[in-house]
Amino acid sequence: MIRIGTDIGGTFTDIVWVDDQTGEIKADKAATTPSDVVQGVMAAYAKTGVPAEAIGQFIHGSTVATNALVTQRGAVTGLITTKGFRDILEIRRIDRPDEHIYNIFWEKPKPLVPRRRRLEISARMMFDGTVLEPVDEAEVRVVTEKLLEAGVESIAVCLLHAYADPSHELAVRSIIREMDPGIYVSMSHEVAREIREYERTSSTVIDAYVKKPVVSYLERLDKTLQEDAGLANSPLIANSTGGVSTVEAIGRAPIQMMESGPAGGAIGAAYLAEKLGTPNLVTGDVGGTSYDVSIVVDGKTLLATEHDLLGYTAKVSSIDVRSVGAGGGSIARVDTGGRLHVGPSSAGADPGPMCYDRGGDAPTVTDAAVVTGLIDPSLFAGGEMKLKPELAKTGIAVIAEQLGLSTDETAEGILTVARNNMANVTRQTLVGQGHDPRDFALLAFGGGGGLFASEVARTLDIPNVIIPRHPSTFSAWGMLSADIVGSFARSYLRQMPQLDIDYVKRLFAEMESEAYGLTDEAGVARDQVTFHRSIDCRYTGQGHEVEVPLGEIAIDEKLVEILPELFDEVHEVRYGHKMPSKQETVTFRLRVFGSMHRLPLVEIEDGAESADDALVSTKQVFVNRAWRDAGIYDRSKLLAGATISGPALIQEPSHVTVLMPGDVATVDTFGALRIAVGNE
Repeated sequence: MIRIGTDIGGTFTDIVWVDDQTGEIKADKAATTPSDVVQGVMAAYAKTGVPAEAIGQFIHGSTVATNALVTQRGAVTGLITTKGFRDILEIRRIDRPDEHIYNIFWEKPKPLVPRRRRLEISARMMFDGTVLEPVDEAEVRVVTEKLLEAGVESIAVCLLHAYADPSHELAVRSIIREMDPGIYVSMSHEVAREIREYERTSSTVIDAYVKKPVVSYLERLDKTLQEDAGLANSPLIANSTGGVSTVEAIGRAPIQMMESGPAGGAIGAAYLAEKLGTPNLVTGDVGGTSYDVSIVVDGKTLLATEHDLLGYTAKVSSIDVRSVGAGGGSIARVDTGGRLHVGPSSAGADPGPMCYDRGGDAPTVTDAAVVTGLIDPSLFAGGEMKLKPELAKTGIAVIAEQLGLSTDETAEGILTVARNNMANVTRQTLVGQGHDPRDFALLAFGGGGGLFASEVARTLDIPNVIIPRHPSTFSAWGMLSADIVGSFARSYLRQMPQLDIDYVKRLFAEMESEAYGLTDEAGVARDQVTFHRSIDCRYTGQGHEVEVPLGEIAIDEKLVEILPELFDEVHEVRYGHKMPSKQETVTFRLRVFGSMHRLPLVEIEDGAESADDALVSTKQVFVNRAWRDAGIYDRSKLLAGATISGPALIQEPSHVTVLMPGDVATVDTFGALRIAVGNE
């Protein structure tokens, strides 16, 4: 059986396929087609040459949901909410993002649903599920008719305290569907069954806003793969929780796809952490438009339950991925004060960097890497795309004139600014969560991961860098090691001594039933399903919570005694202290893992310490403000045990690893490059 993983990036669509019988893994990529990304997926699939009947599994990751939000091209959306909560999307919270804390000109992003399409109904429920005001069918029909007349394509339904009892939202959806069976509907109890009205409303609106582009995209992809290509099964879709899900499950709550693409790299990192014996990893995924960072601690990815998406709050459980606009296509410019900036604007795949010769008129990070000799113009994208360095030099020369530097110095300066942007977000991700960078190794991948890894690590005192095999397609590779994963939540606000254990058991039983529905839908046998339980807790009076994993702790009367101590321990690790205050539970969580196939890690042939057999040539590269001789090595010819000292370039299709002076790379048993970062 052949299994295929695909990942749509800003510039390229990556594809990896593995033969489960032989363990052979192959990878390739095709240009992303922004106007119709399905074409890029099919172009990548065509490169595999694998017949449809041989494919047992097709896994796909995409940024289609994120792109709909970024470009503000989601569905025309309406909101039905409880009387008094029409303006919650604008009231939001009184705080502001850290990066704008002192910016007096900062403005909140405009709501995805304008006020004229936010309508109220009188149905109202108490926090414990007691009905205060029942649903008035006639009233629901009136507001629905108004929204339909306004041309809405999707409706978000978020009623007060629906997390306690969803019956009111279900009744409203039934009426909406009766009036217009084809309209998209998102309900808060299916998107974020948790307390906090603003976060729940915002999440439901985001889900409704992206539902049309996501569902239509997945339906088109599914149809193209099955009807045109002849695949027997629907694809599985990478979700934000660090696993994969069915097309149907994503269609019910497409907000799960908001971090679909970057999640693949984090999944692969957790798998490698176990196999390579390196439990603590920080990832650096350098793509065409962004640099994405995630953490693996003790072999496990870190999950966050709330995210800021371009200023909009999403209450969705997902791998904690931090991003900055620093990728191969990031555009360099000089501001009015004479300072050099790189990103966040990007040339993307079309027109792309100037050296692509596709009409790009602004110099980018890729152009700078070409000018400094770090990227070979004849080997880019596996040699399928011939770059034009003269165009890159022309663009960077304009920047150089503004800065009063040489073209070479300016090109290195662009790479340095991009590197510093990457180092800053990596530092924030690690140190901001209480981790010492010296306790981690940097796992670098993506099309440009190897260009920057050594310098990013050196900046942060990270001692080691790992470059996996197939680094440019690593996110697609990671998806092939993913489980079926789902995340479920129920809010239950109680002082810990007052917990009703029977009620807690019912909450977990409800979530387990939903979880089995997901794994059954994906065809996972029940003996391959495991659950991870946790509880969000806080000290009474606090505004936010800490997630406390329960591990193997039984859900019985002893939980009331054990939970306070567990919470104190977790709080002290996270914040450095605990408090002699009352404690309370807020939200109970369950994550389900349905075990799928794992990618085999094949050992490579042992060889001598010398890497001379892989030495192709030498060339000059511009590093540390001077042109220096560097060895050029063919990674495919490197055997286990080989060592290479910098400065050097280790080349492979669609990727180059840069060793700076003082760096030493060693090839391990599985073919990964392990770089000891030097200080010269």
